[in-house]
Amino acid sequence: MLVETNIPVACAVVYGTTPAYGQIAVDSDMAGGGHTDHHPLLTGLKPDTVYYARLQGVGPDGTLYRSEEYTFRTPPADAQMEDSSNLASIANGARVVGVSSNYGGGADASSFGALNAIDGNPATQWSSNGDGDAAWIEIELAAETHVTRVGFWTRTMGSSAQIESFQIVTDKGDIIGPFSLSDASQVFYFDTDFVARRQHRRNRN
Repeated sequence: MLVETNIPVACAVVYGTTPAYGQIAVDSDMAGGGHTDHHPLLTGLKPDTVYYARLQGVGPDGTLYRSEEYTFRTPPADAQMEDSSNLASIANGARVVGVSSNYGGGADASSFGALNAIDGNPATQWSSNGDGDAAWIEIELAAETHVTRVGFWTRTMGSSAQIESFQIVTDKGDIIGPFSLSDASQVFYFDTDFVARRQHRRNRN
């Protein structure tokens, strides 16, 4: 969810299948303090279901704000995920073998470390330590694979840290792409045709 506020606030969204809500999503921006561009990620949503949601936040002077109540319906199950077979996930035996850097100089398992890129959890994210166009991550699949489709979901901080395009460099030296990403709202899928075990994904901001 992308939200813009008129004043800097620390933002969260409460949501659920009834007006009692029951779930909360905090802003995934890793920067501390209040700001105006927010992107809390609502997880655990069921397909084809009506949800109630309310935005709320606190300003730097301690004032509490909240929006009116909104409702939205999630897409049907067949429209939510184009491909559930993610061979580049930890669950399917993939691993990170290299990364340009992790935010704050952290390890691959840190809060914004490289393992977050392949853990299958849309609520976690990898961020380089300010590498910009030079950011990259190298993923090794469980076995050499004929890859016919790739998916990529970029993170964002509202006005920065968003990947606009990326390339794949294989262990055979093939370069696939670049592929363009129009926004950070969802996974974008691209048809491919290459064989590899290791994929070096190079960002192009």
